[in-house]
Amino acid sequence: MYKRQSIPTWTLSLLLLFRFLITESNAQQQQRVRWDAPPEEWYWVDSEEVPGLFHDTVMSQSMKREVGYNIFLPPGYEKDKSKRFPVVYFLHGAGGTERSDADPSVVRRLIRDGKLGDVIYVYPNGGHFSRYRDWDNAYVKSETFIIKELIPHIDSTYRTIAERDGRALSGWSMGGDASLRFAFKYPDMFCAAATISAAIDWGAKPGDADTVFGHSRRNIEKIRGRTALLMVVGEDDRLFGSHKRLMPHLDELKIDYSFQSYEGIDHNLGLMKQKSAEQITLMLAKHYASAK
Repeated sequence: MYKRQSIPTWTLSLLLLFRFLITESNAQQQQRVRWDAPPEEWYWVDSEEVPGLFHDTVMSQSMKREVGYNIFLPPGYEKDKSKRFPVVYFLHGAGGTERSDADPSVVRRLIRDGKLGDVIYVYPNGGHFSRYRDWDNAYVKSETFIIKELIPHIDSTYRTIAERDGRALSGWSMGGDASLRFAFKYPDMFCAAATISAAIDWGAKPGDADTVFGHSRRNIEKIRGRTALLMVVGEDDRLFGSHKRLMPHLDELKIDYSFQSYEGIDHNLGLMKQKSAEQITLMLAKHYASAK
């Protein structure tokens, strides 16, 4: 006959506390800040460990604060101290940090299988809802941080190919928009950009000059035939329409690009990575310089 055993009060209290801490930790990991929270609620350093990545910070003079980033160094980085490596900057989506979209598993597997040469991947914290722009009314200068502070820091700290042909962009949602905008705004800095469900010109107002559309037109001679582009998006994604509007614009300017859409997928990073992560990784590798 089953006999119910009593649990001591102190043991039950510890179990309840442990359960609360685990639940609280999971909730924090799933949503660190509320949607569209103001800058004073953002986390600029998220040092929780990501397997296979090294975490560090940069003191941003423009924002008067430390800002975090994660970095993947390929196996060959420590084997040959004379070698320099190309760099891909992966920009996270809205609500994210340097940890949230940082996943080097596909890169690591492709290098291991001999399908990809050694490459460095950097995952910076761009500010939860910054749109990777410089704000006028707050110490939010995410564009200045990426372009003028982080990239010089990476080039001076690690053995990178510190030139246009050794530098590429990729990004998800908000970070996809920034990848396109930076590639078009700074065509002398990046050789390629690949985006996942890009929030193209998110928040731009009529007449804004600082847009994907605007920079692609202004810098057409430095982009056409020089900058490689790949855009992927789900056909059920609310952002699918903005891609359909951008492509005729690129066609008009005779800017080459590749586009892939996936039926039945909405704004879902996990599913999009399953479909396109390897394609994106290999596409970028075709255009940035090999380790040398």
